Formats: sequence, structure tokens, C-alpha cells
Amino acid sequence: MNAASIGLTQHRTHLPTVQRHTCQVFTCDVTLASHGPPATPFTEVQRRLRALDERYSRFRADSELSQLNAAAGHWHDISEDLHAMLRHALVVAVASAGLVNVAMLPRLLAAGYVRSWATGTPPAAPPAPPMSVPPLASVLELRGHTARLAPGSSVDVGALAKGRWADDVVTWLGPNSAASIGGDVTCRGPGPDGDGWPVELPNSEVLLVRDGGIATSGTGKRRWGTDGHHLIDPRTGQPATSDITQTTVLADTGACADWVASAVVIGGSPAADRLTSRTDVHHMWLSRVDNQPTGERHDEPHQP
Repeated sequence: MNAASIGLTQHRTHLPTVQRHTCQVFTCDVTLASHGPPATPFTEVQRRLRALDERYSRFRADSELSQLNAAAGHWHDISEDLHAMLRHALVVAVASAGLVNVAMLPRLLAAGYVRSWATGTPPAAPPAPPMSVPPLASVLELRGHTARLAPGSSVDVGALAKGRWADDVVTWLGPNSAASIGGDVTCRGPGPDGDGWPVELPNSEVLLVRDGGIATSGTGKRRWGTDGHHLIDPRTGQPATSDITQTTVLADTGACADWVASAVVIGGSPAADRLTSRTDVHHMWLSRVDNQPTGERHDEPHQP
């Protein structure tokens, strides 16, 4: 769900010691980089990412996620991978004070996001009446290797997945590597020259990042109709209209940066004020409705 504006910069990832691979997965650009040969070949990482796309795509009737949604009202066997993703979703729902709620899929569909961007811009939808999304813990139960959604409920993990997967990818690539999945970036190790991996932000600023994640979320992309966009405010069930239009977050992990960026755009300044105090959040860059970007630092970012 994040704006895909961040990418590994070119000028240092073309050094002979850096191996690099690009591809498209999840209808977005993926960049993989490793200082020296990757521990897992790039082609294998690409295969794993495409397998994840098949497992979690809500646009595929045969995906594991779609099968869980279709079984709403009943206990349904799920993989350990999906179980872990849903556990993470429950934790995030609490940490975000309900602003990031994967059970918002019915409201996302009502807003018009009914097909993949790979097939074109979603059609404009008539305005849906405000209707809050139930708290995730009230519609999702987990036990053993099974999950149960309340009747009529469905989930979409797009707000959480790319950051988590970027974190996974660098563990596959090795101790000095970086991955960008649709703009969600995770860096591990000292980078090409020992001072971090260079990451370009949407404002063209370049950070040197080691052992951290960066994600951007905003309402400027993935728009359709007059007011439709992909960030649903669970409090209204409608596309978010806060005073913040875009947020970039530097955090300990890509997973954290991902959900915090979404929560801030949905919740606006009050959410930014609250979440910037987290010890695993190190910096936020905010673009407000008045188009005045700001940088709000909680702690020193992970750079020399």
C-alpha cells in the first residue's frame, strides 16, 4: 500500500563489489543488492517473492488469502507463514490504535478498489456511506494452524506485507545486502563502503542506512475516480482525509516502517505525534495538506 518512491541509488550500487538484480513482483519494481555474491541466488529470491504474491494476492481466487476470506465464519487451516502474518496484523492493529486494520477489505472494495492495477485503473465507485471497520481482534481468531474470520469479514495484508518481505529478503541475501520492494527498503550490514547502503527518498535526499528499514505511504498514488485511493481510514471506512498526504519513515525494520507510515497518513498529525515517540522509529518526513514537507526526528537515524 505504500507509495513506491524510494529506491536504492545507482551511483554506488554499480561498484564491482555490488551485485544487483531487478525484477517486477506484486505489480511493483523490486531491486535486490548484495555486497559480494548473495547467499541465496537472486533468481531464487525472485521465485520466492512470486510464490508469496501467489499466496497473498486478493485478486487470485486460488490464493491462500482468498481461500481464508471465502471460508469466513468457519475455522480454516492456514500455513505457518500466513499465521505469522496474521499474528503480526493483530499486533499492528493494537500498536496503531486501530489505524492499520487488515479487515478493511470490504470497505476498500466499496470504495472501488476491485481489481489489480496490473489490469488498469479501478473504476470510479459511487460514494459509500461512512461505516467503521470492526476492530481486528473482534473479527479474526487464531489457534494452532487455523484461523477464523467472522461471517462477512475479509482481510487484505497489503498494508503489512512488503516491509516484512523486504526484511525477509535481506536475511536470504546475506549479512551485507539491501532490498527494495515497491519502495519499501530494508538494509542490512555496512553497505558497499562501510558507511551504509545509499537510499534515495522521495524528496531526493540520500541516506546511508545500515540495519534499518524505510517506507513511504501516501495518497498521491493508486488513485481512482474523484476521491478514491488505497488508504482506508477504519474509523470511517472511507479513503483517509487526514492533514498528512505522505509520510516516509526510518525505523529499525522494514516491517515497522511500513505500518507506521500508513498509520500516520491515515491518522494525521495526532498519529505522527504519538508514533514518533516509539523507540524503533527514528525519523519521519511528513508532507501536509498545505504541501509543506517537514522532517520530524525522534532519534538519530541509522547512519554515520
